[in-house]
Amino acid sequence: MIQLTSRIARIVYSIIASVVIILFWRNIGFVTTLFDMPGNSIIGLSIKAIFLTLATLILTIVVIKPKELFSFLGLSGNILKGLGIALLCVLPIYLVFSLFGHLNKELTFTVFYDNCVLTGFKEELVFRAFMFGLLFRYAKTGFFWASILPALYFGSVHLYQGHDVLSALAAFGVTFIGALYFSWLYVEWNFNIWIPAGLHMLMNGAWFIFTMEGTEVAAGGLISNIARIISIALAVSITVYYHKKKGVKVFDYPVWKF
Repeated sequence: MIQLTSRIARIVYSIIASVVIILFWRNIGFVTTLFDMPGNSIIGLSIKAIFLTLATLILTIVVIKPKELFSFLGLSGNILKGLGIALLCVLPIYLVFSLFGHLNKELTFTVFYDNCVLTGFKEELVFRAFMFGLLFRYAKTGFFWASILPALYFGSVHLYQGHDVLSALAAFGVTFIGALYFSWLYVEWNFNIWIPAGLHMLMNGAWFIFTMEGTEVAAGGLISNIARIISIALAVSITVYYHKKKGVKVFDYPVWKF
C-alpha cells in the first residue's frame, strides 16, 4: 500500500487509476483469447467480469488498506437491503412496461446475463465504487467534481445508441444524468454499492425484458421516460424520508470543493 498524503497526489492517482481500468476494460477480450474460449459465452463473459473485478481490487488496494478494501468499494454493504430498495424503486417501470409494452420473446439468458446482471454490476463497481469513490472518498474532492469524470465516460460509451447526432446526444445526456443519480444514491445510502447496482441491473432488465417505444436505446421513448422519472422520484423520496427519519441532512457533504 502506498500512502499519499498530498490531495493533489491523491487526485492524480485517482485519475491515472481510472484511465488504467478503462483501458483494461476496453481490452478485456484478451482474457478469453488467452483461455481459448468464446468471449460471448456465459463462461467467457463471467471470466472477463472476474478479471475486471480483480483489476479494480488491485488498483484500489494500492492506496487503500486491505482490511478496508471491500468497505471502501461498498461491497460490504447490506446486499438484501440494497436489492430490496432497488426493487421497490423500479416497480413503477415494470408496471408501466407490462401495461404498455410486450415481453421480448427473442431475449436469451446469455443476453440478459451480460447486459443486465453483469453490465449493471461492472459499471457500478468501476464507475461508482472505484472511479467516483477514489475521487470523492480518497482524494476528498467535492461531489460534483468526483462525479464528472465517471459520468462523462459513462455517457460517452452510450453515444453509439444514437442513429444521428441528436439521438446520440440524447443518449449521452440521459446516461450522464443517470451517472450523477447513481452517485448521489451511493453516497446518501452510506456507500452501499448494492443499491445503485441493483437499480442499474433492474432498470437494464426492464429495457431488455420488454419491447416498447424507446427500449431499443438508452435515451428511451416518451412512456419509458415517464416511467423512469417516476422511478427516480420514488427513489429520491425514499432517500429523503430515510434521512429525515434518522435526523440526517441530504447533501451533508462538500459538493463544489476541488
